[in-house]
Amino acid sequence: MSAPSSPTADEGKLGQHILARAPQDYRPTTLPTGWENQIEWDEQSLLWNFRGVERRVAMAIRIPVTITYEGQTYRDWLLIGYEGGSGE
Repeated sequence: MSAPSSPTADEGKLGQHILARAPQDYRPTTLPTGWENQIEWDEQSLLWNFRGVERRVAMAIRIPVTITYEGQTYRDWLLIGYEGGSGE
């Protein structure tokens, strides 16, 4: 998959919103060097339970993030699920 072009204003706002809502212990959250090549995709449909309701997730993306907490740096993952039927 090729690298995306520069983000639009809305894409930038979305990224800022996601990072601002990260758990307090996960701030600051940064992207590790070469993160674009570490993204994982899965197009296998599954169900996620979100706020007590089952949601059909048609595709998910897993993005590496780096978190520094109490002087220690950790690798963790941001998981985003695309809900819906994928046009099916």
